[in-house]
Amino acid sequence: MQDDTFFASIKRNLNGQPGQPIVLGVCKTIAARFDQEVWLIRLAAIVLGVVFTFGTLVVYILLGLFMEETSDRTKSLFEGLGIWFREFTDKVASYSNEVFKTDRSSRRDT
Repeated sequence: MQDDTFFASIKRNLNGQPGQPIVLGVCKTIAARFDQEVWLIRLAAIVLGVVFTFGTLVVYILLGLFMEETSDRTKSLFEGLGIWFREFTDKVASYSNEVFKTDRSSRRDT
């Protein structure tokens, strides 16, 4: 078993592993631009996200859209979310049509 300090464990987890999925790549891009370590930028983003949740999310998405390195990934993410949302609303609509469908043939005209 490897002896790890608490700080080293956090740093290792925030650095990520090669091939580990990332959301948009904003933290990595910012770290590269300012010649900082990725874990430090990710930690700052997490702290800001806890304190200023909505504002941090908006800034993160805008940075993802406008930074050259991350714009393609961000656009494809939103395209995928759009497709998912459209399919979800179609399923909900078809389900609601089945639930609220009235059987007109069983009605009697008096």
